[in-house]
Amino acid sequence: MASRKNRSGKANRRSPKAPPGLFERLRLRAEPLFAWAAAHRWSAIAAGALLLFIVSVFGGYWIAERFELGDRNRAARDTLDDMKRSGASTPREREPEPKYARLEDLPEFPKYSEAEPGKPRATLDEKPRPKPPQVAAASAEQTWRRNALPFRDLGSRPLIAIVIDDVGLDRPRSRRAWELPGPLTMSFLPYAKDLRDQAKAARARGHELMLHLPMEPNGRNDPGPNALLVSLTDAELRQRTNAALDSFDGYVGANNHMGSRFTAFRPGMETVMRQFKSRGVMFLDSRTTAQSVGDQTAQEMGVPSIVRHVFLDDEETLEAVRRKLAEAEAVARRQGFAVAIGHPHDVTLQALAEWLPTVQGKGLALAPSSAVLRKRNGWE
Repeated sequence: MASRKNRSGKANRRSPKAPPGLFERLRLRAEPLFAWAAAHRWSAIAAGALLLFIVSVFGGYWIAERFELGDRNRAARDTLDDMKRSGASTPREREPEPKYARLEDLPEFPKYSEAEPGKPRATLDEKPRPKPPQVAAASAEQTWRRNALPFRDLGSRPLIAIVIDDVGLDRPRSRRAWELPGPLTMSFLPYAKDLRDQAKAARARGHELMLHLPMEPNGRNDPGPNALLVSLTDAELRQRTNAALDSFDGYVGANNHMGSRFTAFRPGMETVMRQFKSRGVMFLDSRTTAQSVGDQTAQEMGVPSIVRHVFLDDEETLEAVRRKLAEAEAVARRQGFAVAIGHPHDVTLQALAEWLPTVQGKGLALAPSSAVLRKRNGWE
């Protein structure tokens, strides 16, 4: 059929068809997929669920990263605003002196006492014992012997060893503790800052060093990071114990930080004592519970050990600490030696500053913990 002609005599032609739009192209591409899905319904449902799961996982990570980045940026802006308000141009210019709070002052840790609530720890008495056969050969090669403070006169006077626990975390009070006249025993927490430098400073002031090993207490008190817990495997206990023992040098041994639950757990204490024995260090059982098997386990496994007789500051008042120091004197006179444990609290440091100059005049001898160990076991 001939095409019509317009007035100019040219034939009319149909306009070319417009190309398909985006929606139409997508529909054409998706038709085979829809056809396959209709033919394989259950496979399509499974594939869709898997795809939805993958998208939700990666989408969740992406959203979380965006929030975290926003928090970091907001923190950075806040820091810069603080710097501008304080007039400092760089973080180094406005960095304050390091401030180390007491463990009980840190916001992420609950308030605590090493004493179990409502159960004040009684003063202990014991008698000097004959040389235990397991540890009679305490040679000079043992670590506790090498790191012990020299102390010669074991027999002429009753001995009192003052052990200050929790040293290292509160820098100002810790420094006040090791600036007291000695010999005292400073027991350092393994997670304290600048631990090796602090320990050297305390040793240079004539004090003996000890590791304050965190152990699980009863109740909800937090002993701090990497504490020894009854729920840990034998391998985990070995790893945590050795990490703490490697945290600094020059100590004679270790005593438990908290630990009213762990020190009553014989399998765990046996694991710890094996590490102590291989290192040649002594153990001071802080006796935070009457159920502790620490000293007994140490003696059975050939680890030199002593026990705590008096806690100085369960009640944190000046008069209470003074009474406990008088108790330590009485215990030392009765049995020939006493170990008293305190903490770097203000009242404890004040009471010790008053009491230490009077010790010799009372016919007593201030001694390091290793001297009490030697006297308890009859070693020279």
